[in-house]
Amino acid sequence: MTHRIIATVLIASVCLFASPILAQSTEAGQESSLSKPVLAALREVQKLQAEGDTEKAVARIAEIEAFPSLSIDDIYFTAAVKLNLAMATRNSRLIEDALVKMLSTGKVSAADQPNFLKRLSSLALQRQDFKAATKFFEQLLALSPNDAEVMISLGDLYLREKHNSKALAMTNRAIVAYEAAGAVAPEAWYRRVLSIAYDSRTPDAIQPAALALVAAYPNPVNWRDSLRALRVRYPESVEPAELDLWRLRAATGSLNTERDFVDFAETTLRLGFPSDAETALKQGIAKGILNTSKPLISEIIATASNQASVQKASLPRLEREATSNRKLALNIGDIYFGYGEFSRAASMYRMAIGEVGIDPSVANLRLGAALARAGDKAGARAAFTRVNGGFSEALARYWMVFVGR
Repeated sequence: MTHRIIATVLIASVCLFASPILAQSTEAGQESSLSKPVLAALREVQKLQAEGDTEKAVARIAEIEAFPSLSIDDIYFTAAVKLNLAMATRNSRLIEDALVKMLSTGKVSAADQPNFLKRLSSLALQRQDFKAATKFFEQLLALSPNDAEVMISLGDLYLREKHNSKALAMTNRAIVAYEAAGAVAPEAWYRRVLSIAYDSRTPDAIQPAALALVAAYPNPVNWRDSLRALRVRYPESVEPAELDLWRLRAATGSLNTERDFVDFAETTLRLGFPSDAETALKQGIAKGILNTSKPLISEIIATASNQASVQKASLPRLEREATSNRKLALNIGDIYFGYGEFSRAASMYRMAIGEVGIDPSVANLRLGAALARAGDKAGARAAFTRVNGGFSEALARYWMVFVGR
């Protein structure tokens, strides 16, 4: 008789739960540890449930749970019957209580414990109890330490609980675990890491997150967001470095709004690089992003074109002067770069490197950028490795990702 009632409990639970989570062993030795009072009471519950009187059945379960000196098997099988009742009545509170009690006995098999914890976490999330859901997911991760999906869910829960550092670490861990199998983690995971680092103003985490994003998914939107994040990471960078940032945005195709092109042009004009401004504005017009009938656009195009014409006319004189004053070579290289003459720009940058008053990191960064745009990837990498310190070195790492596409 004992075997029959327990087998019935298990079969019913399996059906109601729609998964084999309650397929526990029913050896005679395990069944015999059920106390006679509990066994008799469970028969009553079974009878009440069969008659459709679930209210009395649930009440009787509560009475059984209050019996003195319950054995582990008493607790486990009482909770299993309770789970049947809870599932039949769709009572989430009773389902959760039953699952917790069953787990507490230690009799749920290792294979079934993850399913219990997944259901418990789901129930906790339904009532928006993120603290409880986090606890269940932490237990689940302890059972499945290499499960990237569990990690990403746990990272999201940490974020909901405003544990940003834990969310960041767990999401990164999820990416590593996912990619250990040879696949690339979803783009959303990479973007989440960057978002957490950016929103929480975690400077040391922003650049690794941004670099990882564009390395894995080098599309224009990700380049735009990553380079914006870099600017936040280095708010103290000197204004001339803005030229190098905007040039990388142009190279990666991440100028894709009117505001992008106007900001590029205004910045480069302010810094004295009208050739960059003119080239960018022409690209914006060709893409249909800039409308020349707008006064703002027509005015800035006229300014850039006029200044670029004057500057271009001065190139022969500047190149002659550069033979005796090599510091001019950097400026000449910038003019050629702006016009897209990258090989000639690279020659000028090489000439400038090593001259007194020329920042070698800036010169090597621009040399690397020119070589990258000219298609000389090996030469570009070599130049970028010679860039040291601050914003320029950080930006060189992004250029290295661009070269490595």
